[in-house]
Amino acid sequence: MSKTARNASSRARASEDATDVTTSPFGISLAWLRAAWVLAAGALTMIVLALASFNSADPPTSAVATPNNPPLNLCGKFGAVVAYRLYEIFGVGVWLPVSYLATLLAFVAAGRPMSHPFVRLIGACVMMVAIGGLHHEWMPAIGPVAGYGAGLIPMSLSHLLHEHFGIGASLLFLMMLAVGAIVMADTIVAMLPGALASSLGFLSPIWKTDWSGAFAAMRERMGAMVPQPAVATAARAPRARRTTAKPAAVAVVEEDDASETASDEDEDADEAGDEEAYEDDAEDAVETDDAAQGTGKAEAKASGKADDDATTTTAGDDASTAIAPAVKSDDELRAKLAKLPVKMNTNRPTKDLRDDEIPRTPDYSGYRFPTLDLLDEPEGNYSEKMAAIVQEQALLLTKTLEQYGINGEISGMECGPVVTVYSVELEAGTRVARLETIAKDLARALRAPNVRIIPNMAGRTAVGIEVPNKSKEKVRLKELMSSGQAANMALPMFMGKDSAGDPLVLDLAKMPHMLIAGTTGSGKSVCMNTIIMSFLYTKRPDELKLVLVDPKMVEMAMFADIPHLACPVVTEMAKAAAILEWAVTKMEERYEQLKEAGVRDIRSFNELSEAELRERLDVTDEVEWARVPKKLPYMVFVIDELADLMMTNKEVEQSIVRIAQKARAVGIHLILATQRPQATVVTGLIKSNMPCRVAFKVASGTDSRIVLDQKGAELLLGQGDMLVVTPSQTDARRCQGTLVDDKEARGVVKFLKSVATQNFERALLSIRAISKGDGGEGGETEGGAANAHKQDELFDKAAEILIESGRGSVSLLQRRLAIGYGRASRLVDLMGQAGLLGEHKGSVAREVVVTMDDWKRMKAMREQAEREGTVFDTLPDNSDADSEALRFSDEDGDDDDDNGR
Repeated sequence: MSKTARNASSRARASEDATDVTTSPFGISLAWLRAAWVLAAGALTMIVLALASFNSADPPTSAVATPNNPPLNLCGKFGAVVAYRLYEIFGVGVWLPVSYLATLLAFVAAGRPMSHPFVRLIGACVMMVAIGGLHHEWMPAIGPVAGYGAGLIPMSLSHLLHEHFGIGASLLFLMMLAVGAIVMADTIVAMLPGALASSLGFLSPIWKTDWSGAFAAMRERMGAMVPQPAVATAARAPRARRTTAKPAAVAVVEEDDASETASDEDEDADEAGDEEAYEDDAEDAVETDDAAQGTGKAEAKASGKADDDATTTTAGDDASTAIAPAVKSDDELRAKLAKLPVKMNTNRPTKDLRDDEIPRTPDYSGYRFPTLDLLDEPEGNYSEKMAAIVQEQALLLTKTLEQYGINGEISGMECGPVVTVYSVELEAGTRVARLETIAKDLARALRAPNVRIIPNMAGRTAVGIEVPNKSKEKVRLKELMSSGQAANMALPMFMGKDSAGDPLVLDLAKMPHMLIAGTTGSGKSVCMNTIIMSFLYTKRPDELKLVLVDPKMVEMAMFADIPHLACPVVTEMAKAAAILEWAVTKMEERYEQLKEAGVRDIRSFNELSEAELRERLDVTDEVEWARVPKKLPYMVFVIDELADLMMTNKEVEQSIVRIAQKARAVGIHLILATQRPQATVVTGLIKSNMPCRVAFKVASGTDSRIVLDQKGAELLLGQGDMLVVTPSQTDARRCQGTLVDDKEARGVVKFLKSVATQNFERALLSIRAISKGDGGEGGETEGGAANAHKQDELFDKAAEILIESGRGSVSLLQRRLAIGYGRASRLVDLMGQAGLLGEHKGSVAREVVVTMDDWKRMKAMREQAEREGTVFDTLPDNSDADSEALRFSDEDGDDDDDNGR
C-alpha cells in the first residue's frame, strides 16, 4: 500500500471515529460522559467564584445588623449561602479539595489518566482539616466567618486534641498535613527536596568551602610561629624529606609518628643515604619554615624530585592525589543525568486496535480468525512510573562507580519491561574486567538481586550495565500483534519485548528450529503457549498443522480442541518417537514433490498456480491430479519435555537431528523445550542444529553454557525473563516474555472450536493405534501372533531365540540378531502382545510363558489360517489404516536394523 493510500485510510478511519459514538469501558456513552464533565466544570466554576467573592456582610451572616441587599457575591444569593456555609464548616482549607477537583477535571479534559482519584481526594480532605486545625491553634481570631474562623469541624477536632495533648496538637496537625500531602500529590512532594536544594544553590560556596582545610592551614601557620628545637628538627629532617608533598610543620609531626612504627629493615636500607644527606636535610628543614607560610608544597615537591631513590613511593602517591578529578555534587550529577534521554517504548497501541492490522492471508475462504477482544488490554502508564526511578538509579550508579575508583560517565539509558540498560563510557585505559569484579557490589548498592555486565555493545564504545527494574511490566499479546513487526513473516511468534522495550517478533521459518530451556516456574510453558497462540491468530488450519507432545498431560490440554492439530495431543513418549520417525518419512516425500515441481522451498511451491503445477508435473489423468497436493501446509512439532523423550527413546535423537538438518525447505519445524539442559539431553548434534535458543532462568552457569554457549541465564529473574539467541544475532539479547493467561487461551480455543472442525492426519492416527499395541479386536494369542509376525520379519526368529533361552531379554536379541535397541525392544513388546511373554517386572527380563511345542503349534495354526484366507490375514477394524501403519512399521524396522548394524 502506498503512503498516499495509507494517509487516506487513516483520515477515513479518523473521520469514522470522530462521527461514531463509542462507549466507555463501563458501558456508558461517551456523549453522556462529556455532558457530565461540562456540568461538573460549570458547578465547580460557580463554587470558585462564590468562594473568591465572599463578603462577610452578605446573608445569611450574623456579623452585621443589616446584611447586604442585594448580596455583593458574584453568584448572588446562591453563591453567598454556599460560600458562607463552606467557610463556616471547613474554614479556609476548603480551597484544597476545590483545587484538587479542578486539577482532576483538567486531567480528564487532556486525556491523561490520574491514578487513584478517590484516594487523592481523601488526602485533600485530610489536608483541609489539618490546615483548619493549625489555623485555630495559631490564629484563632482571624477568619472569614465571625466565630467560626477556622471552620466548625477543624475547631472541634482542635479542642479535642488540645484537651488531651496540649501544644502537641499542633504537631499532630502538622503530621496530618504531611500525610495528606503525600496521599494527594505524592509525586510533587517527592520533588520538593530537590527543588528546595536547587533554590538554595546560591549558598553552595558556603558548604563547598573546605573549612577543615582552612582551619588546618591556620593551625599550621600558628605552629610555624612556635620555635622548634634544633636537634629534634635535625633528627626529623630525613623523614620530612620523604614526605615532600606536605608542608614542613605537618611533615615533622606526621613523620615523627611514622618513625616510631617504621620497620628496622627500612631504616637499615636508608641509613647510608640519610647520613650522607644529613647536613643538607637540616638546611632543608630550616628553609621549610618559610614554606609553611605559603610555598611549602612546591619546594617540598622539588626537593622530593631531587632525591628520587628515597621518594619514589610517596611522590607517586602525592602525584595521583594531585591529579584526582573533583567529585561532583549530587545536584550537578542530577542535572547532568537529567539531560540524557531515557529511551522507552512509548509507541503503545490505543484502545481501538483493529483486527485487520494483524498480518494474515487475505483469502480466508470462509474461515474466521479469533478477534482481539478475546485478549487482555496492555498496561498503560508504565513508562511514566519508571522515568523518575531510572534517573535516581543512574545517580546512585554513578556515585557507586566513583566509590570503587572507576571513572565512567553514563551516556545513555534504555528502560525495558524488566531491566534498564545503562551505557557507561569508561575512562581511557580502564579495563572492563574491573566492572565485572564489582558486579555484586553494584547490585548491593543499587538494591537489586543482581546486575549483568555487557562488555561489548555492537556499534558503541560504551559498556552496558543491566539493572533489574523494581517493578515489571506485563507484556500482552494484544499489544505486540498491533506493532506491525510481523509483516511478511511465514510463521510469526510474538515472543515479548527486549531490554529497550522494542517488540521481539521472530519468524520460525527463518530460525528454523527452536530450543527452549528453563527451570520450573521460569516461564517456559507460558512461552510455548504464546507461540501456539501466535500461530492461531495468524494461520488457518490448511496453512499450518501442529503436533503437540505433552508428557505432563496438563500443559497443552487446553489446545486439544483447536482445528490446527494434525493428531490429538500426544502424551505417550512411544507415540512421540514414532511420530518423529513418520515426520522424517514425510520430509523425504515432500522433497520428492518439490523436486518434481522444480522449486526450492515450500513457499515457492505454494505460490504456484494450479495451471503451473499441472504443467510442471505433466499431469494429464484427473485421478492422478486429484492426488497431487495443491498446497503444502507448514508442520510444527512442539515437544514440551525433551528429557523425558530422550530417556525413554534414545534413538529419537537421530530423527530430531535429521529433521533439524534438512526439514527447513519443506516447512517442517521443531520447537523443543526442556527444564534440564544437560549434555545427555541437549546433545551436541541437537544443539548445533538449533540456531534459535531461548534460555529462561536455569540452575547454574553450566546449564547456561549448554543452552547459549555463554553464561548469564543463571542470573535471570524468572517469570518470563529470558535470553534469546537467533541466527542473525548470536549475542544473547535479554527480553521479557509475553504473558498469555489461561483465560485468554480458553477463549480463543472456544472460538476456534465453533469455527472449524478438526481434521487429523490418517497416518498419525494409525501410528497411535499400533503404538498402543491393540492388535485389533483379535487380541487373542493366535491373532496377536499373526499380526506380530507381519509387523516384523524377524519376529519368528526372535521368538525362537527367546523361547530357547527361557527369558525375554532385549539385550539378548541385540547380540543374537545384530539389531539396534529400538527394534529389539519392539520385538519384545510384540511377543508380549502375542502372549509369548509375561508382564513387565522392572529391570528383570520378562518370563517366557510358552514352550517350543506350543510355539510350533501356534505357527502351524497361523499358516493354515493364511492359506484358508480367514480372519488372520487382516485386522477386523480399520484395515486400511492398520495396513498403512504396518507398512510404516516395516520400513521403520528396516531403518532400525541399518542403524543397529
